[in-house]
Amino acid sequence: MSAVRPLLRVGRAAGAAAEAGRVRATLLTCAALLLAVGLGALAVAQSSFEGRAQRGENRGIAPVEGREPAALLAALRTDLVGTTSYTVVSLVPLRADAPPPPGLDRWPRPGEAFLSPALAAAGAGEGVSTRYGRLAGAIGPEGLEAPTELLAYARPPVEVTDPADEEWFRATGFGGPRSLTFGESGNLPPPGRFHGALAGLVLLPAALLAVVAVRAGAAARDRRARLLAVLGAGARARAWFTVGEAAGPVLAGTALGALAFVPAMLTDLPLPGVDFVLYRPDALGALPRLAAALAAAPVLLLGAAVLLQPRAGGAQRGGSRPAVRRARLHALGAVLFAPALLVTVRGTELLPQELRLPFYVLGCATVFACLPAAVGVLCSGLGRWLTALGRRAGSSGTLIAGRRLTAHPRATVRLVASLAVALGLAAQTQLWGGVFGDLPARALATLDRIGSSAVTVDYPAREERLAAFERALPDGVESAVLRVRTTGDGDPAAELIGSCAALTALRAPCGTDPVALPGGGSDPRLRELVSWGATEGAASLRVREGPVAGHRGSDTTSLTLLLVSAGGRGAGDGPAGTGGPAGTGGPAGTEGAGPGGPAGPSDALPVGTVKRLAYRHLGPEAEVNSIGGLYLTGVGGLEAATRWIRLLAATGMLAVTLAAGLGALAEFLRHGRELAPVGVMAGRATVFGSTALWSLLLPGVLAVAVGTLASVWLAAPIQAGRPDVVSLASLAPASLAALGAAALLTAWGAVSAVRAARSWRPVAA
Repeated sequence: MSAVRPLLRVGRAAGAAAEAGRVRATLLTCAALLLAVGLGALAVAQSSFEGRAQRGENRGIAPVEGREPAALLAALRTDLVGTTSYTVVSLVPLRADAPPPPGLDRWPRPGEAFLSPALAAAGAGEGVSTRYGRLAGAIGPEGLEAPTELLAYARPPVEVTDPADEEWFRATGFGGPRSLTFGESGNLPPPGRFHGALAGLVLLPAALLAVVAVRAGAAARDRRARLLAVLGAGARARAWFTVGEAAGPVLAGTALGALAFVPAMLTDLPLPGVDFVLYRPDALGALPRLAAALAAAPVLLLGAAVLLQPRAGGAQRGGSRPAVRRARLHALGAVLFAPALLVTVRGTELLPQELRLPFYVLGCATVFACLPAAVGVLCSGLGRWLTALGRRAGSSGTLIAGRRLTAHPRATVRLVASLAVALGLAAQTQLWGGVFGDLPARALATLDRIGSSAVTVDYPAREERLAAFERALPDGVESAVLRVRTTGDGDPAAELIGSCAALTALRAPCGTDPVALPGGGSDPRLRELVSWGATEGAASLRVREGPVAGHRGSDTTSLTLLLVSAGGRGAGDGPAGTGGPAGTGGPAGTEGAGPGGPAGPSDALPVGTVKRLAYRHLGPEAEVNSIGGLYLTGVGGLEAATRWIRLLAATGMLAVTLAAGLGALAEFLRHGRELAPVGVMAGRATVFGSTALWSLLLPGVLAVAVGTLASVWLAAPIQAGRPDVVSLASLAPASLAALGAAALLTAWGAVSAVRAARSWRPVAA
């Protein structure tokens, strides 16, 4: 140990005085910070998933098995606020001593509801506070998976509570391994996917930053390693010397990373941009894992600093310079690039569904880790051609650039790695942020076209309930019933029956004799209804005037209530499955034509009122949806995943930006120092421009070209069968930005060389 301390001290002093020493220290600090935050985030995320699962199990409803006595009736259904789905739990206690669910201090009375604080706030513009009856209070934190969870516990009025309804089931209580769980977990990515995204979008760029940091100013340190080998220093002594160089900045960055988790230990911590609050008990539960992750960050980074140094054995092969066995990782990466790309694209399609995503994430990380090495080897080969071209043309700049590219391929790898990874991050963010499922995408398009000017109501076959519901509907809301009969040996028959006012609002003929409307006729709402399969594939929709009540459903006959706006502007009190404000019924900036024109968002129904009346009169089994709205329940989960991807990608892009900027600065310091004597001897400054053009811009252009093509090909397994989200055209802005960055780096390198040449003075050897 006595020999280690001097080596650590000398290493620390050498690092502070080395070429690009301050740049390297800054890079090491940032790399340690991001690596600590990334590994710590993995630990905290796992604890959060486990805490959510435990709280979800504790409040889960345990169905009756065998002859167990029932304590309550329960019914689960899904509703929407905007495009975010949430669970509504209808409860009826059967025993006076039955304990209420976690988070409630008492059972809701008939016609009462308890809402989570987040649901009350998110649904304020859609009348959620009265949708399920009188608001009795808020659900406590122990009854929620997370502070921002949307959840409702409700007890319907006595007159619509019938245990015989198929939606109800008997339960013994709450909690236990066999309980039925529910809640917002369905809107969050599963743990494996989240960990994969965190590894690919944050840890991979952090690893890139770590490599750039470790090798910043590498030329001078490589010469020093050879000198230490000549003086007799062994591998262990050189390793401690290297640790002493990097330990200070690495430990400082790790300490900053640890401080980033302190707020989560003190309070519930909202995360920016993802509508997510990290629950304090989950963060505290992650402390053992977090401590291990924070301890691993400096060990990994210092280990990389030791392993990526040249291994000088000291054996002489002639001459006065010690032999150095240089690492060949860049050559190995270049060889692996093409096979990794092919295996990732084709192998993903061949694996079972549950293995595809982990394999794809690992493959993408491998491809973009190998891509800079492939570009470096390609540039090394082009360097020989440039050398010959420079000799023939008499261009000193081309000759110098060719020799530099041939002799220093790893410097090229470090230079272009940031551009390649930045392109990969941009493509993956665009891919996962834009790939919606086919049906959710269609549902959003339908919502854009017709807004909430029509909704469907699936209701129990109780005539007295339906009559009470119709009487309670507000003015301007007309109803019709869609009756579809299916038989095994004939085409389905679809018939829409309603009042003359309802048929007129739908631009259908008003009369007691049925009239066929192929494809739904001219009204966009009917056309959307037919396109979504509500007519069970019937060739045409027949319409006639008649009463809505009095129809019977059966195994071969389905009944769906259709509510339409008669054209009253501004009647809506909130969209059915949209995120727009009250009264819009759809995205901002769209207009409906009003009476006589196409139905649009401005003809919105008062959906919040309709849902409240449906729950009050039809019971918890009634479902109110916009046309195609059943598939909007998946949109909230996709949007949540997209927000997470953007947050993680933004963190990764920060690492890439630091690697590109500070790493290039370190390279330019060396670039300018090496070219300064050449510029003085050449007698003109143009040699710097031509050298920078070939040695800096050419690798950048190649990295952008190869990275763009690889990104498009890597997107193929994910967007197969869907519209192309990632294509050459869609990546054009990111590619142009990367080319602009390459041009900026080239100009920066040329200017740095000119400045170094002006201040250069010869010194005695």
